[in-house]
Amino acid sequence: MNRLPIFLVRLLAVFLLAAPALIACTQAPSSQTVSQASPSGTALKTPASVPSSQPSQTVAPSEAIQAIPASATAIIIIIILTPTPSATPTITPTPTISPTPTVSPTPTVTPSPTADVRPDPLNWRSWKTIPTVSAVTHDIFRHGQELGNDIHAFTRIGDCQSIPAVFLGIYDTDRYWFGENYKYLQRTVDQFAGTWEQENVTARDGFSVLSMFSALYADTKVCTANETPLECEYRLYKPAFAFISLGTNWQPGASARFEEYMRKIVDFCVEHGIVPVLMTKADNVEGDDLLNQTIAQVAHDYDVPMLNSWLAVYYLPNHGLDDTGIYLTPNAWDERAFTALITLDRLWTQLSGLEAASPGPTPTP
Repeated sequence: MNRLPIFLVRLLAVFLLAAPALIACTQAPSSQTVSQASPSGTALKTPASVPSSQPSQTVAPSEAIQAIPASATAIIIIIILTPTPSATPTITPTPTISPTPTVSPTPTVTPSPTADVRPDPLNWRSWKTIPTVSAVTHDIFRHGQELGNDIHAFTRIGDCQSIPAVFLGIYDTDRYWFGENYKYLQRTVDQFAGTWEQENVTARDGFSVLSMFSALYADTKVCTANETPLECEYRLYKPAFAFISLGTNWQPGASARFEEYMRKIVDFCVEHGIVPVLMTKADNVEGDDLLNQTIAQVAHDYDVPMLNSWLAVYYLPNHGLDDTGIYLTPNAWDERAFTALITLDRLWTQLSGLEAASPGPTPTP
């Protein structure tokens, strides 16, 4: 049974207290005489028929309860025993919690490195005679054009085997001719006319890689005080291309310095927007072909052209060398110059955006 609310308890208490009065009011007046003391102590007899202003007697509560009508008792019992209906609690449904989805992390895509398809410097003997034109070469050329380098000029950086008389000077004369497959090369002869026989302060008998950075080796007739051969050559001609052929004047124990200064020469060319063309040599004065391997390594590291002159003359008697085993024969001079002409044609036509004419076959030993 539920507990009665407080207001019903209070209502029941009021009803019980008021019940005697209600019962008394419902009883008929008695015919007996009620004695009432007078103030003087003399008992007065009041006729029963005369109503008094005061109640004739006091009724005990227990007697009043006994006199409660049955109907009233039933009402009280009903009030007490009837439970107060309690409100049906509203059941709030437990919300369905959707499980938090597991977020798979976005996989990190590692780009596959671009495979380096360039030939290995250790296998320099198998490099093609005529080099290809790399993106780096394009950048160097573009930089040179911004600096105002002459697209009609090239230079030679080398020793006695790089002077015009034995290297490329023939194309400023009428002593050359081209077969049918190579007539397209005439455009390159015309492009660089006047440069073929031009003397270069960077190509002299006895020059080495170190000579290019010493003012002592500069031509005082055309170079200023404290100007190195490289600085002087660039100031005089601002060439767009440079053939670099050094190493024949190698000295024992100089291989490490050869690489150091070869890199400095290439650095100078790149800084001044000159496209460097490194050239291997036909001799092996060092005994282990280390210089040619070094040349290939530098060309590979800088991603610049390398003309494989060693391969170009290898098919000639004694691999293009005279009896000393150091210097080139006249036939080797011509072969070396011809492959350099083809290389220069490929470079300037591709770099300048000129549509290349159908080139003839590349000379292959």
